[in-house]
Amino acid sequence: MKNHKYRDYFIIAGVVLLVVGISLLMFFAMFHFSKVRALANELVGILMPFIIGFVIAYLLAPLYNLLVRNLEDWLRQRKLPPERARKYATISSMLLSIVAALCLLSGLVALVVPSFINSCIGIVNSMQTYIDQISQWLSDFFADNPAMAATLQGYLDTGSDQLVDWLTDTLLPSLQTVSSGVGSGVGSVFGALLSGLVLIFRVAKNAILGFIVAAYLLMGKGSMIGHCKQFVYGLFPLKTANYIVHQCRYIHQVFGGFIRGKLLDSLVIGIICFIGTSLLSIPYALLISVIIGVTNIIPFFGPFIGAIPCGCLVLLNSPIKCVTFVIFILALQQFDGNILGPKILGDTTGLSSFWVLFAILLFGGLFGFVGMIVGVPIFAVICSLADSLRTGQLKKRHLSTDEEDYLNLKQVDEQSDGSRVYTKMKDPTRK
Repeated sequence: MKNHKYRDYFIIAGVVLLVVGISLLMFFAMFHFSKVRALANELVGILMPFIIGFVIAYLLAPLYNLLVRNLEDWLRQRKLPPERARKYATISSMLLSIVAALCLLSGLVALVVPSFINSCIGIVNSMQTYIDQISQWLSDFFADNPAMAATLQGYLDTGSDQLVDWLTDTLLPSLQTVSSGVGSGVGSVFGALLSGLVLIFRVAKNAILGFIVAAYLLMGKGSMIGHCKQFVYGLFPLKTANYIVHQCRYIHQVFGGFIRGKLLDSLVIGIICFIGTSLLSIPYALLISVIIGVTNIIPFFGPFIGAIPCGCLVLLNSPIKCVTFVIFILALQQFDGNILGPKILGDTTGLSSFWVLFAILLFGGLFGFVGMIVGVPIFAVICSLADSLRTGQLKKRHLSTDEEDYLNLKQVDEQSDGSRVYTKMKDPTRK
């Protein structure tokens, strides 16, 4: 029989080394944040195909699972052996899911991108007219104060010259190149790539590799999940392993429900916005609808982020139509916030409005646009873990887990029989 005399000392030493190592890493990250961030950005750039592939596979997983179940049942009804039926169903479902995603993406690009770019080009070409209108408005408004009008006119001229130069020298040629590449086929695309559009090449490369990675992930997700569970149950005690698996299932439920629901909700809002703006004859209907749909993915702030620049764009064209647009957007957001959003999303996160706002500001400040999107489900998972820890500690101390017992609580007294008495404050206003 082995001697375990020094086992406890080895465990303590290992824990101490782990804590010291984590503390040193945190200390280095705090005082060398720029280097850590640069390293993280470089690592993200290298792993971008795998990140894209994971996102594609995660979004396609419900369709893939549905196809696998139905195809496997259909093949078994055709007297095919179970193993072969499973194999053929897996391969066929993966191919069908990838093809469906490519068809959807190609359709959106073919329908939206050319019109979107043409709208942007139209705005660029009309920018000088808009600037002249603003200049005339300033002159009329400050007719009684020529000094103020001259000062503002100087700022407007300086800013407008820089804006027009950037739009005409940088943005417009890029849009025209991309537009010609989208509309004229493979030859023009390769011509654009050879002319120096390195960014497009990187995006195309990452997208192609991302779909390849997604195909492997879809086919091997069952085996990968099984291996992860084997690792968890082999490394941790049974109770801890069950807790980890349960929390991972909850994380998947929160992220899957929120992300897929938000994408569907934003797609519907974008389509409704396009139909409404087209019927109301609001200019740049497709461009505005794309902006509204994309920004609607961001909870809480999304409607304002999208509506403000779109409203300014419509205002430059027609103040009357701007008022109509603002009224339409307010009605659309009320419909989304009170009817469509709750119908699609339900209560997937369980967060109050305060914590939703906190999560968006925190993760948006740390990670930008992506952080504003994923911040809410991430914070929901963190709150769930904190609630689980709080409940477990209260149970260990034989204390109540009911929130009502702690409202206006003065103190908790332990009786001789081990029970607890929760004494309330007589004056709840004195906390």
